[in-house]
Amino acid sequence: MHYLLLTSSVMALIYITAEGHIQVFQKPRFFGVKTGRTVMIYCVASNPSLPTRVEWLKARAYKDHPYPLKTNQRTIKMEKTSIRNASITIKKVDIEDSGVYFCKLNNTMGPGTELQVSRHSDPQSILKRSRIKDIFIFLQGFLLILCVIVPLVLLYKQEKKEDAVYEEPEVDHTYEGLEIDHCGDIYEDISTLAPGPDAVWEVESPDQE
Repeated sequence: MHYLLLTSSVMALIYITAEGHIQVFQKPRFFGVKTGRTVMIYCVASNPSLPTRVEWLKARAYKDHPYPLKTNQRTIKMEKTSIRNASITIKKVDIEDSGVYFCKLNNTMGPGTELQVSRHSDPQSILKRSRIKDIFIFLQGFLLILCVIVPLVLLYKQEKKEDAVYEEPEVDHTYEGLEIDHCGDIYEDISTLAPGPDAVWEVESPDQE
């Protein structure tokens, strides 16, 4: 009787010790796929013979706190058995499926598997978007140049206009024709009209009235 109790205690201790030191591995550690693909993540325990409780969790990134994974029609979970590893299959993955998936066996967390899903892109559409982007960049640069040049041109024209208003005339025509060289005829006319030497200048006295 004592030997039976001792044997049971040793077996229970071995079981507890083995369960406490279980290690969890996940394969693969990273997935990078396009939308519409099917991915499968495996969860492997260091001691496959131990019965395990499997739980799957998901986080947006490694630094974030994981939360229990919600199942849907595209998600299939496979429980771990003595001859089969635990796994999860996601069909027709979409952008919202991106994140880090953790496998938890007997309260021991696995290292995680990161899944990155990107949309399928046509090379022609990518080239077209690139050309449109280049056109927008060119137009933005052209408008920026106009915003700099137009004010400068307007300022230059305004300054030229102000200079023209206050500019003195090059030639002053106020006394044109009154030079000595042009006054000969005037003096001759004056001498012709002047009275002769015999002319008598009559001066009326103020008393003669």
